[in-house]
Amino acid sequence: MNDFLAQIPIFLVFIPVVFSIIIYLFKAKWTTYLSFVSQVLLLIAFFAYLSFWRLHPGDHLLVFGGWSERIGISFFHDGLSLTFSFLAIFIFSVILMYLFKFRRKDHKFFFFFLFLEGIFLGMIQTNDLFNMFVFLELTTVLVTVLISYQKSGPSFQAGIYYLLLNTVGALFFLIGIVFLYNVFGTINIRVLQELIGTQGDRTVVKFAYVIMMSGISVKAALFPLFTWLPKAHGVAQSGISALLSGLVVKGALYVLIRMERFLFVEAGFHMNELFFWIGVVTAIVGVTFAISQKDMKQILAYHTVSQVGIMMMGISQIGLTPFYGGVLHIINHALFKSLLFLGAGILIKHYQTKKVYEIKGALKTFPIVAVMLIIAMLSISGAPLFNGFVSKSMIKYAVKGNFIKEALFFLINLGTVTSFIKFSSVLFGPKAILVKEKNPLQIISIIVLGLSCLGIGLFYQVIASSIFGITISTNLWEISHFLDYGLFLVIGFLFYRFVVKKDYLPFQKIRHFKLTFESANYMFVVYLLVVLGVVFL
Repeated sequence: MNDFLAQIPIFLVFIPVVFSIIIYLFKAKWTTYLSFVSQVLLLIAFFAYLSFWRLHPGDHLLVFGGWSERIGISFFHDGLSLTFSFLAIFIFSVILMYLFKFRRKDHKFFFFFLFLEGIFLGMIQTNDLFNMFVFLELTTVLVTVLISYQKSGPSFQAGIYYLLLNTVGALFFLIGIVFLYNVFGTINIRVLQELIGTQGDRTVVKFAYVIMMSGISVKAALFPLFTWLPKAHGVAQSGISALLSGLVVKGALYVLIRMERFLFVEAGFHMNELFFWIGVVTAIVGVTFAISQKDMKQILAYHTVSQVGIMMMGISQIGLTPFYGGVLHIINHALFKSLLFLGAGILIKHYQTKKVYEIKGALKTFPIVAVMLIIAMLSISGAPLFNGFVSKSMIKYAVKGNFIKEALFFLINLGTVTSFIKFSSVLFGPKAILVKEKNPLQIISIIVLGLSCLGIGLFYQVIASSIFGITISTNLWEISHFLDYGLFLVIGFLFYRFVVKKDYLPFQKIRHFKLTFESANYMFVVYLLVVLGVVFL
């Protein structure tokens, strides 16, 4: 029995892939309902494996074909990979519920959607650098298809832009793998961890580090490599935007953690200060662009960039509290940003506009959707009792005692609060007279996400202890937390009322700023040279 349970990681990949093929080949009306069957089987398989892992705690390695670990294809599981695997299954399941009514006759869509889920789970589990590259590239291709799925000119343009820019990043990741293989004769991550600090040409290993980390930074949407993200969000349907923001970017951050925290750190290349400041700049640029936007989806898109910056501020640190704060913020962001995109999608569909100032009265017209959006806005802005507050409080340990860093963190959070005061204008006003479409699955999906945001915020101690094995000292009920958040609200409202809402010329210029593909590649070269200079000097 234990041998069978140890093989479950294979099923986590093949269940959605096999079901996607069945749905595509057999185009009967009932086959799309098999997508739900696949999610149920995935959850059963995952929890069966989780039970096995808890009985045999530690790092689990599954090597295929009887080969040695050094040369064989293998999957690897620890607490981090299990957390991301569950997050992937959960987010895919929720988005499936959200999209199902409108896509239930579209067999091709479910083929791409479920195939992407299987590939993504493979990327999380793989212990082989080349297969990690393969999974990354397959993810890129499948996401490109989903971005372009509406077959309009803008969607094709955004899809190609995403494909080309991310392919450039993946190519550099692959070149780094080649350098490592040339030095060590293996691309097995665990074996490399043992060898990389004691053997090999240090110069070559440093160069591999630089180009691999630079390549994955494109997919993680770090500054200045994030330009593909707002373009993709602007044209993709809301469910796919939720998938992009809630999960696809997080997959890149997972790979970055594996490379930075678990592989190259053994060689002494833990560039925590460099990536901390890249995170700071990413967060500031993202929130600045978000404040200037009038399109709901663009506000949310640029806030993904900003929140990625905050995550980087946490996961780049050596200390356990800020690092796990960054990891928890990845999870939290997947929940509240998916909720924001899905809730916004419902409003956009019924109001027939994406302009934030043209949507009014959502609280009276769509009370459940509005309440869930309020939960999401409180979560992303770091309100006490909600999940975003917990992870942001943990990340604050990385800036504690440094006045400049604390001030920048304050400004980033203030920008977030200001943006969502602007976003919240959709809630107020008279009830709109609209033709409503009843879609219980959509409502269930956003309620599940909203309750998840609230649940993590209230039961963070139990969750942190069971998932990360750490104790969080932050007390949610301290009055100072509520006073601090109230101060953010007051300053944010005043800044919005007297500055942002006036839409001064600088905001207009920022809003209409566009970067060409050629310029994006130049920025990648600059990024590469900066990382190269810091590592080698």
